[in-house]
Amino acid sequence: MTKIRGAISWPLASVLAIGIGGAAAAEAENCVMGPGAAAIALAGMIFVLLFTLYRLTAYRRRMLYAHSRLAVLTQDLKAGEITNWVETGIADVDAIAATLQDFDRRLREKRSKLARLNEELIKREPIAGSTGFNNELRAIINAMPVGVLIAEAPSGRILEGNRAIESILRHPVIYSDNADAYSQWIAAHENGAPVQPSEFPLARALAGEEHPTLECRYRRGDGNWGWIDIVGAPIRSDRNEIIGAIAAITDIDGIKAAEERGRMMIMELHHRVNNALAMIQGIANITSRSATNLDCFRSNFSNRIHCLSRISTLLVSKSWTCTPVRELVATVFACESADYGDRISFSGEDVELRSEVALALGMALHELLSNAVRYGALSTDKGKVTVDWRVVDGEKRHLALTWTESGGPSVEAPDRVGVGQILMKNILARQFGGDVEIHFDTEGVRADITAEI
Repeated sequence: MTKIRGAISWPLASVLAIGIGGAAAAEAENCVMGPGAAAIALAGMIFVLLFTLYRLTAYRRRMLYAHSRLAVLTQDLKAGEITNWVETGIADVDAIAATLQDFDRRLREKRSKLARLNEELIKREPIAGSTGFNNELRAIINAMPVGVLIAEAPSGRILEGNRAIESILRHPVIYSDNADAYSQWIAAHENGAPVQPSEFPLARALAGEEHPTLECRYRRGDGNWGWIDIVGAPIRSDRNEIIGAIAAITDIDGIKAAEERGRMMIMELHHRVNNALAMIQGIANITSRSATNLDCFRSNFSNRIHCLSRISTLLVSKSWTCTPVRELVATVFACESADYGDRISFSGEDVELRSEVALALGMALHELLSNAVRYGALSTDKGKVTVDWRVVDGEKRHLALTWTESGGPSVEAPDRVGVGQILMKNILARQFGGDVEIHFDTEGVRADITAEI
């Protein structure tokens, strides 16, 4: 996940660097645009936004390219070609490719062992008419790390199986009398269709197919279904007549699970990138409404993007699953460079939020923090901010969070609704599935926030 984090944070950090490089300390509400500067301000805003969109779009293209490379690799492996994967820089895709190549390597080793065992069978004892296997040959197949089945030709009667196959399939070897009786081994294709007796590699090898393979889901002895890989090979006499067949079985449940996780991670990453893009677009639109010159836009936009980047890094560290509210609040306060010590406090129950809820709530808290630093309790030396939250059980279980400022300048309700309020109430509140109520008490701003859990 480290490379994913870097790829997401880099474009955000780039935008932040552009913003900070030319930012002025002026506040959005106090900045005045001089005559003739409107065109420059508009051009600057468009440049910053387009650069951000360009970086996110470029990363998405890298993801799509890596995914297409992975699809090509999969097709090459199915065709039996030797592949040489070159890392794409997308950590999860590279990890899946490494897993597939390792599986291909083990499959080739398994085929080699089958060939050697085939030679041993021919040298040791003819299968046709055999009443059993000698101890030396049984020791060989029992030592093999894959499941092994051996059948005679032409009937297909299974003569021998080893300990590994019983461990993989979780039931004793079924000594089927003939190839038609392979229906006793219950398996299904990926689409759910039952594997017919003639489709098993053991039956196909008896029919003369040199290296039949099959990936299928098998109903194990405990009733659970698991993925297995089967490779077969015919056993030939010195006169090149088929006298039997052998099949090797490998448990590939872990590999299939890794493939599915990789597929889901790629889909989730696309979803996250699109969400981040939409969030940046919303921030840019809202910020541009109050910015009266380019420096004002840069300062406010950069601060919001910086906070978005910090929160995204936290969510990545939690694998975009659930984020503790305590860590989220601490991350938001850390976005402010000044050290306020014990003037900031927070407390509440141990509760976690879904990633999309945590992201929106974190941005709402950032707006309250920015207002407190500029005009509220943290604009003076003695002001304090406290954040408390609790879980409320009602029709739906939800988080109730209260932001309280005290000890700062006397507060009066503003004449107009600020951009921060618009962002919190009109955009962010919908995303965290709750509401934001802001109270301009004389002793300090108080905000009551509800959010989904």
